[in-house]
Amino acid sequence: MRSLRQRLIRRSLLFFLHSVRRGLARDPTPGRIRHDMSRFDRHMAGKVAQQVSQPVSVGDCTGVWIGADAGAAERVVLYLHGGAFVAESPHTHRALLAKLCGRARARGFYLSYRLAPEHPYPAALDDCLDAYRFLLSSGVDPHRLVIAGDSAGGNLTIGTAMRIRDLGLSLPAALVVLSPVLDATLSGESMRRNDGLDPLFRRASLARLAASYVHPAQFADPGVSPLFGNPDGLPPTLAMVGSSELLLDDTLRYAARACGVTVQVWHDMPHVWPALHGLDEADQAIAVIAEFMVRHTQPGAAAAIPATPARAGC
Repeated sequence: MRSLRQRLIRRSLLFFLHSVRRGLARDPTPGRIRHDMSRFDRHMAGKVAQQVSQPVSVGDCTGVWIGADAGAAERVVLYLHGGAFVAESPHTHRALLAKLCGRARARGFYLSYRLAPEHPYPAALDDCLDAYRFLLSSGVDPHRLVIAGDSAGGNLTIGTAMRIRDLGLSLPAALVVLSPVLDATLSGESMRRNDGLDPLFRRASLARLAASYVHPAQFADPGVSPLFGNPDGLPPTLAMVGSSELLLDDTLRYAARACGVTVQVWHDMPHVWPALHGLDEADQAIAVIAEFMVRHTQPGAAAAIPATPARAGC
């Protein structure tokens, strides 16, 4: 049973999320979601101490290092933030990354990829691949490297891993996706079943936001919807999603097609709850993610990663 403090925190968070959902239902535009994410980001500012480097230029975008110095870190996390491909809340996502790095004895690289509609698909995906190449060229061992992302960033995490594999580059040790957007066609049954239960999104709002990122004619393109791509040969993957999310079936259907995916469905958790500071379940999820990262970046763990895209069996 939740403590009184936890019940109050959850009630406050749900009140905020419901207000965002109502606003997006009226005005499902990039401007609106940027406004709401900026409001939440101001609330998160200062909640978690973060060691942040000066911005590093990566191709057409920038990134910052989070957490321990290079010599003290045992692994590296490339983090791809969510925001429906159109917005960013850097304090919120950097705080999440800082917590993950602290638990996993890691150094994080937080990427500010280009945003739509000013920079539509495939700009963000190109930036993520550039960031991965930058890390490899900087001497980061791919066997000690994890790509992680939430929501739109979960989409980019899987999409980037597919491009890395197809280009014949060394794959990262593992992937982590939180409430990922994997099907821009919104064809999952949970899009209807959880419409109205999800505290943050309505299906119609997601459809409008998707069209800000890419033309609807490309919604089924595997680069836009990794659910329809080839998952063979990708690294071990941890996927977390809430039971009441519209996006629930994106994760479940992807896991049914791919090998090496560990799925955790958390009861009644909102979209990307590990980023919700103060929530007990957020801290619990961060501990699970960190343990997964550590386990798959230990010496010898690389043997579990397929060297070729050939399907090895589930």
